Amino acid sequence: MVKFSSEFREKVVIDYLTSSIGTDTLAKKYGIKDYSTILNWVHRYEKYGVEAFNVRSPEIVYDGNFKLGVLEWKKSNNASLNETCLHFNISTASTVWTWEKKFAKEGVGALFRERGRSEKMERKSKDTKQSKKQAPTELEIVQRENRLLRIENEYLKKMKALIQEPKDTDKSKRK
Repeated sequence: MVKFSSEFREKVVIDYLTSSIGTDTLAKKYGIKDYSTILNWVHRYEKYGVEAFNVRSPEIVYDGNFKLGVLEWKKSNNASLNETCLHFNISTASTVWTWEKKFAKEGVGALFRERGRSEKMERKSKDTKQSKKQAPTELEIVQRENRLLRIENEYLKKMKALIQEPKDTDKSKRK
């Protein structure tokens, strides 16, 4: 269930955009716990318009390739959860956060598992086996994981270089 209706969200965003009231004041005015929620709504509204507030079906299922692509983009662009969700039009940051945790704990294979019961518990039926999507091969999974590790490695090398970069001090200017 959605905590705030799309009409309410639109009203708050329009109020923010048309007045000089800050997000803290608006949050208090409308009874929203965190001002960053309003900023998130504003960014979504600016990028996707009124459709950004439409309630999505809980049946939306992202495939493993999409999840992996999202995580690759986030890591290679050093983006926050909210920026990543805005870029891919994912409704909540907790979705991407969950994918990150699964990937860190269980590896790439965890992103390709479907929600719900495991196959062991499902009834065996010819129809269900044929209707399931083709899972990626082991080679494809390893290649994607390798690509993610390369991105992470590049990021860490850049961070190390920035840390080791000599600082401009007064002593060096005197020479």
